[in-house]
Amino acid sequence: MDNKSGSFTSRDLALVAGMSALYLGYSYVSGVTLGHTIREIDLFFLISAVFTILVSLTRKHWTATILGTVTGLILVTTPGAPLAVTLALIPNGIVFDLTLRAGDHIFDNLSRKRFVVAGALGNLAMAVFGLAMLQAFGFFHGFGVSTLIVIWVTALVGDTLVGALGSLFGTAVVRRLGERVRSPLIR
Repeated sequence: MDNKSGSFTSRDLALVAGMSALYLGYSYVSGVTLGHTIREIDLFFLISAVFTILVSLTRKHWTATILGTVTGLILVTTPGAPLAVTLALIPNGIVFDLTLRAGDHIFDNLSRKRFVVAGALGNLAMAVFGLAMLQAFGFFHGFGVSTLIVIWVTALVGDTLVGALGSLFGTAVVRRLGERVRSPLIR
């Protein structure tokens, strides 16, 4: 990577905008067609894949956080969008970026495994934040303790696995794109 790795270029901005549009467009279509029947699991998968692709293409710190913040704030203004899930995109991006930065790794040395762990931990943070918001706002009022335990365990385990799978898919997409994208995943 060159010395300008910290500067955010117009290409990077275009990639963030394009990935935001992709995620927002899909989330609208998913919300209209599927509603809440599959618990937004497809959106958990897609955000991990999009974070992985974006960070691989830009090789810039905090791009997942920027994408999570932009899409989360836009979705908050969308009627019918689940508030807990939309705002949980922000901690997802932060944890994803922090996981990639942990251990003093540079972007040229990031591996598929590192992205999969980042996707899993990001989605875990998203699930914890979203469930905590729902619980704080009384969404689970009247549920029994055993039901709450099942909800929390299912969401924490399921969303974490879906995040790992989404990042694995994202790395496959980046590898498929080939050398044209100058990604650290292409060796």
